[in-house]
Parts: sequence; C-alpha cells; structure tokens
Amino acid sequence: MKKLLLISVAAATTLMASGYKIPEQSLNATALAGAYVSNASTADAAYYNPANMAFMSEDKQLELNLMYIHLNPTDFEGSAGGVPSHTAQSASEDFVLPQIYLVSAPIGEDEDVRMGLSVNAPAGLSKQWPEGIEANMAKEFTLKVIEVNPTLSYRLMDNLSIAGGIRFVYSEGVVKTAAGGGNLDLTGDSWDLGYNLALAYKPLDMWAMALTYRSDVELTEEGGNTFIHPQYGQVTTPASVSVPLPGTLTLATDVDVTESTNIELTYERTFWSSYEEINIQIPAAGILPGMPDAKNWVDTNTVRLGLTQGVGETLDIMVGVAYDETPVPVETLGFELSDSDAVIASVGVRWAVNEKVDIGAAILYDTKSDRTIEVSDNNTKGINGTFSGSSAVLASFGLGYKF
Repeated sequence: MKKLLLISVAAATTLMASGYKIPEQSLNATALAGAYVSNASTADAAYYNPANMAFMSEDKQLELNLMYIHLNPTDFEGSAGGVPSHTAQSASEDFVLPQIYLVSAPIGEDEDVRMGLSVNAPAGLSKQWPEGIEANMAKEFTLKVIEVNPTLSYRLMDNLSIAGGIRFVYSEGVVKTAAGGGNLDLTGDSWDLGYNLALAYKPLDMWAMALTYRSDVELTEEGGNTFIHPQYGQVTTPASVSVPLPGTLTLATDVDVTESTNIELTYERTFWSSYEEINIQIPAAGILPGMPDAKNWVDTNTVRLGLTQGVGETLDIMVGVAYDETPVPVETLGFELSDSDAVIASVGVRWAVNEKVDIGAAILYDTKSDRTIEVSDNNTKGINGTFSGSSAVLASFGLGYKF
C-alpha cells in the first residue's frame, strides 16, 4: 500500500497563514510579510514572480533558504461533542523547511528568455490535541507538501514580460483520531499537477506592477487505514480522499520612493471555496461514518505592505505587515483547524558580502484573533466555546550566489 496522505491536508493546519498554505517561502518574502511580488529581484523570483526573471542581471542566480517555524499551543475553553465545559490545549509544533531557487542566464539570440526553478513547501504542517474529546476528534493531523516548479519567462518589450510554469506537487500526511480505540489511522501520498502564470510591467523605471496566478491543485490521495479489529487484530485497508491546494490570484505594485527606498503593496485572493467537503473513502467499509464532512470554506483576501530600505551599498533592511482572512466558517470550524483572522509583522536584513555572495536573516510573527462559537452558530462538530492564544514565529535564513 502507498504510504500516505492528503487526508490530512483536508484538516492539517498551519498558523503561518489562514487555511493550510504557507506563503512565506524565502528570506525576502519572510522579511516583507509576503509583500514581495512586483519587487521580486533575486533567485526566488522564480517562484514569486517568474516574469521578473526577464529583467534580472545577466548572471545565473542561486538562492538557498532554511526556514524554522514554531507554532504555539492553541487554548480551548467550552464544551464539545457532548462533553461539558472544560479547558484543553493543543501541542506546540516545530518544523524546519528548506527552499531552493535557481534562475538561468538569458537564453536565445535576443536574450529575452530565462528559465527558473523553485523547490519549496507551500502548504502543510500539523495540529495535535494530546487528550480528551479534542483527541477523539483530531488526535493528529499532519501534512507535508513539496512543490517542484520549473518556469519560463519571455520579455515581450523592454518593460513588459510574461511567464508560466508547471507545478509538480508531492503531498504526504497522516490523520488520526482517538475515538473507538483509535480506529482511524490514515496515511497516504500523491503526485499532482498544476500551473502558474505571471505578468510584469514597468511603466516607469521607478514603478512596477505584477499579476500572478497559481492554479488549484487537487491532491488525490490514496493510502491505507490501520485499525484494531476485535477478531483479527491490526488490520490495514485501502483508503482515499481528495482535497484542494487552492488557487491564488495576486496583484502587486511597488514604487522606488527614493534611490534607496522601495514600498510594495500586494493584494492576494485565495480561492478556498473549492474546499466544499472532505470525503474519506474506505472501500472495505464503505464511506467512513460521518462522511462526507461539509467544509464550505470561502474565498479570502489578504493585504500585504512591505518596505525595503537600502543602507549604503551593501545592506538592505526590510519590514512588512499583513492582514490575512480565515476561510473557515464558524459552522464547520473544528479542532483539526481552529482557524481565525491573522495579523502579521516581520523584519529582516540582507547583506552583500561581495559582488557574488549575499546572506541574510528574517523573523516573522503571526498572531491569530480569538474565535468564539456560540450555540446559535449550529457548529457541525457540536463545539460551543472559545479558541485563543494561537500564534506562530517564523525565522528564515538565506544565502544568494551569482555565477
């Protein structure tokens, strides 16, 4: 049987963004709270705005990043699943994620074509409730996603370029509940395809605009469910599920206020409405009891603002803020993803060691608003209470090289 997942994507959580995607995937993106699209100018442009590759220097560029993520515990106070008012706390989580970006030298007689490659983890992470009714509903939901994204850009004019690429997405995950003695222990994996498009336009030397789109990728997981049978002991049966990695449309503009000061404003629309339900299929037992489980997520808006300030010839200081909406309606909110709106703040530095090498570091803090479910909300999980204390810290370290 295949090992793994995506059953968990449906419920896996990350506090780095509303839903389960992780938009901060490089040093600069972390430092600018994701306000890094029209101004993407290093090798990570291969991911954030591949159309900008056409405007980069003629060098080949490589960037290596290492990201550390710490998710603080989420507190719950209230009643759920028929259990009277009580308190509970999820486990804290720690993760280390690497990223690789590469941009080629110009290609062709007119040098209007560039190739790029990004390898990163655009979604996933985990949520665990160690005990109680919370563990019965969501003992563990873990998701790992790796995306390999080759891209190609073409410069149509001196100030206009387009780009496109193919998204090769591998996902792997686990979902466990403690109900019934642990009879839900699912694992699975999948390779799935999508695409991305980008357009970059520079009406003035000091002013740039960008439009990017990353397609929805349907994660089509097949794996196994292991449980304890009263007669035969441990048994594994086939299982499958399908959940979306949502499409995203981004509009961005940046302005060089001075020769050393740049400001970018980014608007992001994430099409979470494609996540209507999760339906775990176990052929040996038919559809899992309680399935399909309605999600009815909604499309969300995110606004990001970033400032890059040059200091001398070798140092850039970056700061960013963002507001990120949650896609999860109160009616279907559960312990597997107790999501809410987020406010994000970040800061980072990048230092040019010499003409070929630069290094840097960034830190980002993401805090979630408290979320209260009342009886009148008719929550499908029978939850009546308040989730609070959710927050996360992300640290990113990067090395850039031109050759």
